[in-house]
Amino acid sequence: MERNIIYLWICALVIVHPVVHGNQETSESPLSEKLPSLLKMNNDLAFDLYKRLVELPEYKSKNIFFSPFSIAMAISELTLGAGGDTKNQILNGIGHNSTFFSNKEMHELFHSLLEEIDERKGVDIDVGTAVYASEGLKVIPEFFEKMKDFYHSDGFSVDFGNKSTVNKINAYVSEKTHGKIDKTVEELDSNTVMFLLTYIYFKGKWDMPFNPSKTSEGKFHVDDETSVPVQMMHQSDFLKVYYDMDLSTKVLCLDYNDSFSMFLAVPDHVKNKNINDLENAASTEQIEKWRKSVFKRKIDIYVPKLSLKSSYSLNDVLKQMGMTDMFSGKADFSGISEDRIMISEVMHKASLDMDEEGTTAAAVTTVEFSRMSLPAQDMKFDRPFMVFIVDQKNNNILFFGKVVNPAD
Repeated sequence: MERNIIYLWICALVIVHPVVHGNQETSESPLSEKLPSLLKMNNDLAFDLYKRLVELPEYKSKNIFFSPFSIAMAISELTLGAGGDTKNQILNGIGHNSTFFSNKEMHELFHSLLEEIDERKGVDIDVGTAVYASEGLKVIPEFFEKMKDFYHSDGFSVDFGNKSTVNKINAYVSEKTHGKIDKTVEELDSNTVMFLLTYIYFKGKWDMPFNPSKTSEGKFHVDDETSVPVQMMHQSDFLKVYYDMDLSTKVLCLDYNDSFSMFLAVPDHVKNKNINDLENAASTEQIEKWRKSVFKRKIDIYVPKLSLKSSYSLNDVLKQMGMTDMFSGKADFSGISEDRIMISEVMHKASLDMDEEGTTAAAVTTVEFSRMSLPAQDMKFDRPFMVFIVDQKNNNILFFGKVVNPAD
């Protein structure tokens, strides 16, 4: 019997633009003590995905930006309906360790995390899932019930033979991402029977905004031979910084509020370090180290304005991670449908916009000193650097990437 096709589409969007909210809540999040293990699994998956992406010829010298949280959630959702070797391959591929939490507990922890994210007041953040199933697909109701219970999923019954279905999917994602991703799909394969997507929308303001009058044209050094013009934002203030002597890397932490931050990390070219050196050494543990080590000091910083868009097919990367059966005739998704189905494609889209805007509320603080001091009196992100958006409350990496050429 010919197998039908599932599309798995992961849409991720981040915008660093102004948003106004009321006072931030400071109550403790009711998260399980096992949540750190889930977040470590997700963050380790982020670095695994990143290092596999940069090894691909088409991305080796390109900007990379994606949401590991969105990808981890979408792939984890598949285990609600996968069975046999297919399920084991997915769990092994994402780094699930049953000694820390069971498969069922993994979904419960994702649910707890989504509930906690929904309560955030300091930024505008929205995470969700939707499943589109063919009207003729013999679905297993329990799968869709669990998707709704654990992942707040919306469910739709559609006719994939009707071109209006593409418009419906694009309209849904456009609404959820406030128009930033307006064309999720161009067309669908005639054999498509199910379409699963996850999205994440983030909109925040800097605690300490950049003054637009101080933004000026500068040069970004793509490599030793190539430089491109870029609008470089400038700020001179008491800011969170750190110099990682082990990696010869300058680290800057820019807060949106007291729970979300962007980390920028640029290799020290004076020490003959480049982005490849940093990529090879970067890890979940390094992010945690930077998060704990940044301290406030008076410093000049120069950060480029950015507007990046990315799109990736993750089929080959996931196969390299051992998730092969789900793309083949061996796929076992008997918990989703009585029909024999397989995955045709896993896609991921992401967007990053960064400018001077931010909150005007002052965050004047004490200056903390450390044995690690910066070797220079300024910090310029004028050559390839890595970027992370991290939840300071639990170290969850929402977005992850590198900027090689802001003009690309």
